[in-house]
Amino acid sequence: MEKRITQKPILRQVSKKGNIKYLVSFLLVILGYASFLFFQGPIIIAFLILAMLGILLIFNIPSKWVEDSFSKLSYRFRISSAITGGFFLAIASSAPEFFTATSGVVYYKIFSIGFDTIIWSAIFNLCVIIGVGTFYKDPILVRKSILYRDFPSMGIAIVLLLVLALDGVYSTVDFIILICTYFIYVWFLSLDRSRSYKPSKSAFSWRITIIKLFFGIVLIALLAHLMVATGQETINLFEHFYGYALPVGVLACTIYGPGTSIADLFMSLAAIRKGEQTAGVVNGISSNTFDLTICIGVPGLAYTFLTGKDILINVYDSLLMILMLLLSYVLVFFVLRNGKVTIREGIFLLGYFLSCIVVYLVHIF
Repeated sequence: MEKRITQKPILRQVSKKGNIKYLVSFLLVILGYASFLFFQGPIIIAFLILAMLGILLIFNIPSKWVEDSFSKLSYRFRISSAITGGFFLAIASSAPEFFTATSGVVYYKIFSIGFDTIIWSAIFNLCVIIGVGTFYKDPILVRKSILYRDFPSMGIAIVLLLVLALDGVYSTVDFIILICTYFIYVWFLSLDRSRSYKPSKSAFSWRITIIKLFFGIVLIALLAHLMVATGQETINLFEHFYGYALPVGVLACTIYGPGTSIADLFMSLAAIRKGEQTAGVVNGISSNTFDLTICIGVPGLAYTFLTGKDILINVYDSLLMILMLLLSYVLVFFVLRNGKVTIREGIFLLGYFLSCIVVYLVHIF
């Protein structure tokens, strides 16, 4: 007899697992928008910030749907674990960054929304995911092979972004170069003859898998646009009440960047708790490569086609962020070179991330 797969409503799943944070997240979003009806003045800004935090936590629900769907499809079609982790699961974990950047350039015509978010998300993935992971497992043991396969591709992406930014312009050709770089990386992954990816044991249903994949992607896109819209409204209100145009970079380094990486953090910590320590570390690295090439390249390419213009960037701000990312990359390389990460090194990486935020905020103010 064919196995019957029962699907519980989202709220029942959340309640069963004790994830009260998702219920709180929904309430924060509702409260944030309801504040316009009950309050006046600068206090609305605080409620909108809470709404953005709620949206960022909700991201983990559809991200998990997409991750689970890609995992099952990869196993069904016998796709190698290298391609699954470096491509399909990178898409799942990086979807919030991709749609944040897309919303920024397509709807608001502001490239820096996505660019700044992605750079800070990458720094977060390197420093915070590994740093927090050491509190779950000390030390984290990783295979040194990731330094030769997954790590170099991210380094190449960072250097490309740095070199292409030196003239103060990102052009159509620049974005094509970034996109091609990622597909070259995927081609290298395809040479890996590792075993097929094996997801957690559960019954497979084409209908449920495709539905979860479709609605997961749609919901991520809607949440990303809602977050960007809320952020832009926060900036407008800040200027209205205080007469100061709040830079997008402030939201990017404190809310957008770390927030869009919450799904990456949860996925990596879940892998570390299951004993898949290398997979937990690789998840952040692979998603960074996708972020820095596809999540910047595709929306940027869309922007240049829509406007017919190249993108002018603030060289000093952009170079500062990219250099901080490059330094975090070097630090993580030296931390991983021995095949393990201790809690002391994890605390150091967390401290570096916080110091980057302080330096950047001092710079832009």
